[in-house]
Amino acid sequence: MNINFKKSQYIIGNQVEFLQFMRTRTPLYHLSNLFLRDLHFSVMEFLKKKKVSVGQSEAEQVAREIALHLEKKNVLKKLNSNTWVLNYPDFSLKKSA
Repeated sequence: MNINFKKSQYIIGNQVEFLQFMRTRTPLYHLSNLFLRDLHFSVMEFLKKKKVSVGQSEAEQVAREIALHLEKKNVLKKLNSNTWVLNYPDFSLKKSA
């Protein structure tokens, strides 16, 4: 993969894939809390899976950029500097009959 690209833009461009990946790593449901560290470590693992190297500090910055983008798209609602609520109905729990 070409390393001359912005890692946050790559993840944003693959938002659905990234959210699905995160869901395999951490409990992630519509209207659940999402913490910065969950996002941070998901960024690191997602990029590692894509064979893109990223350090701890860079991954945290990428995570913050992604969070900001998802806030603007109303996928995340900010509670404080490290916590959001996920607004993603596709991840709703299925109601049993």
